[in-house]
Amino acid sequence: MEGFEKRSSVPSAQQYTQGAAFTPGPQGRRGRAGGANPLKKYAILFLVVAFLGYIGWQAFLYIGSDLSHRGLPARPGTGNANINSTLPSKGNENRAAIRPAIHYKRPAFEAGIVFPEWHPDGYSASWQQQLPAIQMQSGARWIEMTLFLSQATPTSTQVRTNQSVATVESFAAGVRAAHALGYHVFVVPLMGVDSPPGSWAASVHFSNYQDEAKWFDSYWQTYQPYVVAAQQAGADQLAIATETVWLQRSAAPALWNTLIQRVRSVFTGILTYDMDWTTLNDPLPAWMKNPQLALIGVSEYISLANTSVRIDPPKIFSMWKSVIKTALDRASIELGKPLVISEIGYRNSADTLYNSWNPRALGSPPDPQEQAAAYDAALANVIPDEHIMGIFFWGWDNVGGFKLSGQQLTLEVLHKWYTSPQS
Repeated sequence: MEGFEKRSSVPSAQQYTQGAAFTPGPQGRRGRAGGANPLKKYAILFLVVAFLGYIGWQAFLYIGSDLSHRGLPARPGTGNANINSTLPSKGNENRAAIRPAIHYKRPAFEAGIVFPEWHPDGYSASWQQQLPAIQMQSGARWIEMTLFLSQATPTSTQVRTNQSVATVESFAAGVRAAHALGYHVFVVPLMGVDSPPGSWAASVHFSNYQDEAKWFDSYWQTYQPYVVAAQQAGADQLAIATETVWLQRSAAPALWNTLIQRVRSVFTGILTYDMDWTTLNDPLPAWMKNPQLALIGVSEYISLANTSVRIDPPKIFSMWKSVIKTALDRASIELGKPLVISEIGYRNSADTLYNSWNPRALGSPPDPQEQAAAYDAALANVIPDEHIMGIFFWGWDNVGGFKLSGQQLTLEVLHKWYTSPQS
């Protein structure tokens, strides 16, 4: 049931008395001089008092109902969504839905959507206003918030913030707003490299231990204020780093373990490292088995087509199972801990399973049915898989061709799975 059912206006006293069980007859109207039976007098008095009490009780119920419609928070423990009254509203579509309780088979499963922002006030009012719509249209129970850090070149040892990352204050406000709507929050740092063009987190590399150590120190100094804010605002899960392919493979394990310990000294929630899908077949480094990392995340963009073709939707499930699920399960077994798909996306195009990492279709026509089928295949494989603890789709908005907002067929698939008792 969405919203609140509005109580009708209180009936008049005349309506309450019509059809009452006791209707005074001629004997009931007699005065004292008429010699009325004392028992009848007391009966009449009792009914009058009861009638007045009934009127008072109905008035109390009416006032209580009216207050509830004015947005007063629900009682603790009722299970109703408690919308932060300070959040900007956008009509009924942005009111948190009050849904019947669903008893999930995997209540800890992270049914998520990524909603990134790329400017200093990114997680402020305009972002917060869209959270209820995500909840209602997709059924998501987790929201992933990204933080974009950067450096000048692949060999620079100085990590910094710029105009593409939310301020600490805006980020913390976003975490609190998401929590107020009942979301769990997953915080993920992303790394950018300014030049040369095409460089990214995977490109960061060094030729000696000293530069590696400088980079890890600078990275922690830049990330630490956000980790502190995540802890104070109540985020549930946090990645120590994301898709740093060379550093993951080659940096000294002691530097990684030190970073893990630094983050753990501040943040008490679930910790992950989010690896890139291109490293799934690599020997996984020993530091990933650090017990402080409860999960290992994977950015999953494995292609199921070798050319720009449309795959018949009924075939996608088995292809996803044999290629992607097999690789994920193998990594989970090797690490001895579950994985979470920290990022996955399929663009709205007929060739969405070709070069799946690319947000641009490059000539392939839009195909909402193919996009929805790819989502359905991923979820049908992942939700029953005990090796995988969650999945986060990239993304709601601000993600180019991967945009979920407005994709009705795909959102229906998400809602079907995310609200299923099997998830």
